[in-house]
Amino acid sequence: MRRISLVTLIALALAAAAAPAGASDSGTTDQASKPSIVERPPMDVGADQTNTIARIREDLMDAPKSNMWWFDAGVSYPQGTLKNNNIDPGLLLRVNHQIWRDDSWGIVGSLGTYFGNDSYFNDQQDALASQAPIDVEGFTGVTVQSRYYMATPAMLSLQFAPFHEGSISPVFALGPGIVWSHSSEVTSAVNNGPWTVDLGDIREPLTTGPGGEQGISPYAIRTDTNFNLGWEAKVGLGFRMTSGAQPLWMRIVATGTTYYHHTAPRTLMGFAASFSH
Repeated sequence: MRRISLVTLIALALAAAAAPAGASDSGTTDQASKPSIVERPPMDVGADQTNTIARIREDLMDAPKSNMWWFDAGVSYPQGTLKNNNIDPGLLLRVNHQIWRDDSWGIVGSLGTYFGNDSYFNDQQDALASQAPIDVEGFTGVTVQSRYYMATPAMLSLQFAPFHEGSISPVFALGPGIVWSHSSEVTSAVNNGPWTVDLGDIREPLTTGPGGEQGISPYAIRTDTNFNLGWEAKVGLGFRMTSGAQPLWMRIVATGTTYYHHTAPRTLMGFAASFSH
């Protein structure tokens, strides 16, 4: 009996010594009832620490990346006044940068270049030059012309791109900007090598380049350069081409760029493939 009582007393003493500080006979206090730092979830990210560490590693090694830069290449189709001026379809190059984004909405700045020539007219003039007679005096008496056109729009647009987290994402954009346009008409003399010839005014003779075997010498260049206000509308459909944290995206986009020169609207339609990685 004494042996049982001694064992019981020793057990009670050990239990009392192991009790947390501030404990009373009636129970534990609020401070003692709080979980210890070991029992708390680390950084409140849950009990799945293995998955948490894996996610942190993925974020560090393959951080999610938003597609901020897009590069376009395609063809432009002049409309309205430009088409009436015989400007033919040409090359379209453009770079786009998303300045701000909030979910599906964003602000995008773009800078593009549209190239166009009066190709049919230029081809006719080239054929005329190749058929010019050979003249030992140098100047054949034939003049030809070439017409060129280029426009560079700089736009700031409000963009809406829903479903941007999926594998297919449409995009719509509209905004104002400025357009720098340049056109030129070059008149050239067809000659047979380096000569100095009179084109009607003896005070201003035409001297062809020394040793020039190409028989075309420009002598009258008329240019027209303008800065005009304009706006641009864009619609497109994007496709995610690869997987991973930094996938390759491709968009098929159509744009309409209109600027106003002496109240006459000039419009360029553009169709391009756009890429971002």
